[in-house]
Amino acid sequence: MSMLVKAEGPSGRAKIHADDPKHALGLAQYLRTIGYSAWIEDTNGNEIDEKALKMAIRSHHEDAPSS
Repeated sequence: MSMLVKAEGPSGRAKIHADDPKHALGLAQYLRTIGYSAWIEDTNGNEIDEKALKMAIRSHHEDAPSS
């Protein structure tokens, strides 16, 4: 799933492409810790609900076969 992490902050705007939902969430959280307002969008520009994304990651992780 392709998505964009977008942010606005002290040094301007940022737009980062991410294919991994965990990576996108981590980037958004990091950007917030350094003073940015960050959010995640799909490739069509629609904002993605981060809580729903976290739940989807968690359920996918639980469904994965254990090694």
